[in-house]
Amino acid sequence: MTAETVTVVVPTFNRPESLHRAVESLFWQSMRKDGFKVLIVDNSREATARFAYDALEARAPEAIALTYLHAPEPGVANARNAAMDALTTPLAAFLDDDQTAPIHWLEKLLEAHERFGAAVTFGPVLTALPDYITEHRAYFEHFFARDPGHRDGYIHKPWGCGNALLDTRQIPGTKPWFDARMNEVGGEDDVLFARIAEAGGKFAWAASAGVNEHPLPQRISLSYTLRRAFAYGQGPCTLARKASPPRIGSLLMWMGIGAGKFVLHGSAWLGLWVARQPRRAFQLDEAIRGLGKVFFWKKMRFYGASTVRQAARPDDETQASHAGTPGGGAIAANH
Repeated sequence: MTAETVTVVVPTFNRPESLHRAVESLFWQSMRKDGFKVLIVDNSREATARFAYDALEARAPEAIALTYLHAPEPGVANARNAAMDALTTPLAAFLDDDQTAPIHWLEKLLEAHERFGAAVTFGPVLTALPDYITEHRAYFEHFFARDPGHRDGYIHKPWGCGNALLDTRQIPGTKPWFDARMNEVGGEDDVLFARIAEAGGKFAWAASAGVNEHPLPQRISLSYTLRRAFAYGQGPCTLARKASPPRIGSLLMWMGIGAGKFVLHGSAWLGLWVARQPRRAFQLDEAIRGLGKVFFWKKMRFYGASTVRQAARPDDETQASHAGTPGGGAIAANH
């Protein structure tokens, strides 16, 4: 593989410090001598990543070609679509700006693509939490991670774009590929992956191509993760509603499943909460995912312009902050 083959796309929104960490991890890739491209997509109106890009470009290894792209209309789909319009290589590897890539990440991702030839190749995501997070730590590590334990090979279920290699030659239909209606809620890649699957495209898993996720401090709390769980629960209903024609029967089925999950896991959570069982948050998460299927029409906003409005606030279930800890204040909380 050479710089003419693959581009690592790093969308970013008002997080220059995280961007530095993410891109600098690419400078240590085992493929750095062979060369590859890095496209930084600045999705803030004020172009807040420009200074970070200038500093990173000055330190980049000679064979790594950095490019800056300003996509001023906030929204995760807008950023990804702008990257695809500017892409000059057939392969695009996505790394989120709150992730870091171990030294062999890109090499292993490309090896899996060469071996299986899938339209999209995914890798694991492991959570890197600050040491001061103690309450619900196991739950938060699980929530922000993506590690289903697959072996290398084909998979049936697609995952999110964070840590994924997209072969643009195998994408059916016309651009834009990412759904701008999902700009602030996530799931902008669901329709794309559904389109690939319907056209007979394959998905693959690269077990050794993992990345580390560094959640923002204000996201490490139940007030954030449960909102995300609600949105994740809406996923099957959203796909059924957006089908042409809408799959009403499937939508009603998922609503019924959601109601059952809410009652079952909500009851389990209540019992564990009374006992103050440390792993009770897992049951609450499942209950809220069920509730998302019932109230599938309620919009939840996490990206783009809504990111600016996110603020850390106390959480009834989590008191993870300590005096003098980084990012002080209460800890509140796709890729």
